[in-house]
Amino acid sequence: MRSNRVMTAALLTIAGTGIAHLVLSERRHRDRTVLESTRIHQRLLAAQVERPGLRAIWGSLTPLDPRERRLHVHRNAWVSAWDALYRVGALSADGVHGAACALFATPEGLEWWVRVRKERACATDD
Repeated sequence: MRSNRVMTAALLTIAGTGIAHLVLSERRHRDRTVLESTRIHQRLLAAQVERPGLRAIWGSLTPLDPRERRLHVHRNAWVSAWDALYRVGALSADGVHGAACALFATPEGLEWWVRVRKERACATDD
């Protein structure tokens, strides 16, 4: 009788460990996917900065002068990075809040946010 209890406890421990491993593996995979997606996004944004001809795909940025367009892309890169870091637990909500307050402390930062907030909100509805 005692050996059955020990065997049951051992099997439950092994099963629990296996389930915990699967959950953690799935979380690591999701985090790697978020970070790799962010790397791809950052590379695309960097290409727009390095090669101005690529910017033509974003018609909404056409009215901006080249300096403001570069700042627009750079702000977008930062906010995307913060989003990814927050999603994988590398940046706290307070960290995001502090960074956002600094970004939006200038009139230009606020203008950028007014220009992009609707699209960014739609992009994060997942």
